[in-house]
Amino acid sequence: MKRIAILIATTGGPVLVDRITPEPAPQSMMCLRRQSEVLPISLDYDDFVRAGSGVIMREFGPYEEGAFRLDVSGPIGTGLSWQLGVFAAHAVFKSKSCELSDLETADLIVWLSGTVDNDLNIGDVDHMAQKVEASAGMLADYIAKGTPIVFGAGVENAAFLSAHKPPGGIDVASLKTTRDLMDVLGLGTKDKDRGNTTFWMMAGAATLALGVVFAWSGLFPQEGEKPELEIKIPEAKPKLTIDIFSDRGQHPTYAFGEDLNLQVRVNRKAWLLCDYEQVDGKVIRIYPNDQVRDVQAFDAHTDHILSASENAPFRIRLGPPAGQETVTCYAREEPFRGSARPVNAAMDRMRVTLKP
Repeated sequence: MKRIAILIATTGGPVLVDRITPEPAPQSMMCLRRQSEVLPISLDYDDFVRAGSGVIMREFGPYEEGAFRLDVSGPIGTGLSWQLGVFAAHAVFKSKSCELSDLETADLIVWLSGTVDNDLNIGDVDHMAQKVEASAGMLADYIAKGTPIVFGAGVENAAFLSAHKPPGGIDVASLKTTRDLMDVLGLGTKDKDRGNTTFWMMAGAATLALGVVFAWSGLFPQEGEKPELEIKIPEAKPKLTIDIFSDRGQHPTYAFGEDLNLQVRVNRKAWLLCDYEQVDGKVIRIYPNDQVRDVQAFDAHTDHILSASENAPFRIRLGPPAGQETVTCYAREEPFRGSARPVNAAMDRMRVTLKP
């Protein structure tokens, strides 16, 4: 499953959309870092979601719960330029072929700034140069790592960005409507060729480290200035990847009392760690656990059944309450230490729906 990190551009730095959770609540809300702090723009987010005033329920619903909790990594101020990123996040959340990701394990990073009106047209916004400058420190590492990055914005904003030649490793996408956005995410009705359409505004041919570009009077070099240093980014070795699934696919539905079938596959020999997040938000470490006496690295290119088979090391029996729960598995080439959530590890998620 493709992992996409959605960044909402702000003048204080890019804000990652961490996750979206359907909620049986009277209104949708935007919360900070999975905590109880509700951001002031939550009323605007609820208007953007709600059927009638907004577009999210109309385009991606209906959802039985009627509202959403959207968790973000940092504060978002006033204005509506977050709408484009939020629309993209809901599109990814609804998709069966991709999922929201953190930056470390993302297959694609999409940086967005713009408004979305009721007809799904994308509007231009202010402070684009400041937003890009505020993103320099975060994005430099991912350019060097080789993670594809797309800056998406309205037509005039995208023309401004492209004219100032962003560094190699960043593509600028000119977005007129959300249909263009869906194509960037790989969820559109037609396959766009980045090299042969006017939709993509390609960056300059030179491969430059982002930090070098930002050293020249901010993001954009002034007329007559030239870079003093060109850094060739070394070719990155293939990333360790992990895929988790069940005998019912990647979005299985189970009834109370059934056993969860959990299978994993890695592309290189790796150590695994898996968590299970319940409807109430409680996270349980399901692998390794007390029933697994001999923890070993998993061989590559083999389907390993962790639960719900005769040869599996343990079983997970599912029960109430009903709702959506999440299995998250991590992989890396050395053993995991401690009980904290891993960082710098390959990751995959499987959403599980529980019904009575």
